[in-house]
Amino acid sequence: MQITHPSAYWNGIAPENVFMVTDDLGAQAGTGFAVLQYLPNMYPDRPVNVYFQAEGSETGRCMLFGALVARARQLRDIRAGEPARIYTCVTPSDTAAMDFYKAGGMSCEEREVLVELTVPEGAVNIPMGCAIDATPVYTQADQLALLDRLQKNDINHIDPTFLVQLMRTDHFHTMGLFSNNRLAGEAIVAGNGAQAELMAAYINPEFRKQGLGTSLCRWMLWALASEGVTRAGARFVTRSIPQRGLCRRLGARELETTAVFPQIFM
Repeated sequence: MQITHPSAYWNGIAPENVFMVTDDLGAQAGTGFAVLQYLPNMYPDRPVNVYFQAEGSETGRCMLFGALVARARQLRDIRAGEPARIYTCVTPSDTAAMDFYKAGGMSCEEREVLVELTVPEGAVNIPMGCAIDATPVYTQADQLALLDRLQKNDINHIDPTFLVQLMRTDHFHTMGLFSNNRLAGEAIVAGNGAQAELMAAYINPEFRKQGLGTSLCRWMLWALASEGVTRAGARFVTRSIPQRGLCRRLGARELETTAVFPQIFM
C-alpha cells in the first residue's frame, strides 16, 4: 500500500494536506485531510488547532493516521510557541473509532453536548448604556457581513446555506447588543413551534468580561418565551472555557452527547 497526494486542490484543501491510500492493485483504501485552525476565542488556552479526518479500510486508516498526525505537527509549527492540539470528530455511538484513536494515544474526553437552557419567566434587564436590536439579514450583503462577524469570533458552523435554512424557521432572530451605539456582540436563535435553539453567540474582545454575553442570551431566551417557546436548547463544547462559563450562567442542563472529539495536546 502507498500514500499519495492529489495533483490539485481537493474540496478546497491544498494537495499537501490531503492523503490518499491505495492498495497494491491500485484500488483506493482510504482518504484523509488536515486543516489548520486558529481559534483564540473558542479555545483561549489552546488557540492553535489542527483538525483531521481519516476514512477507509482498517489498514488504510492506520496508514492515514500516522501521516496525518505527522502533517498536523508540521502545520502547528506555522504558529510555533502557542499551545496547540490535533483533533478529529466521531459520533458517540462509534466506539470502534474511539477505541482506534485511544490506541493511537488520543484522549476522548472532549464532547459536544446538547443542553436545555432555563427560559426566564420575567423580563431581563439590559446593562446600563446598552440596547438590543435586530441586526440586518435582508440582503445577501447583510448575510455575508453577519457570517464574517461570526467567523472573526471563531463561529464557523453557520455557512450561507445553513443561514438561509435558519431564516426559514418560525423563531429566527439575529439580535445585536449595542454598547453606547457600538456593536458589542450578537446572538442567533432559530426554531419552530414550542422549541428553539441558541445557534450562536459572541461578544467582541473589547467588551468581554462584563456579563454582556449572558445578558444578551437571557434576553433572547425571554423574547423566545414571548413567542410561545417553552423549551430552548443549545450545543456547547465541553473543552471551551468561554462556552462552559456561558452554559453555567444560563442554567443549562445537559441532555445528551452529540459528538466526541479525540485529541492530542502539543
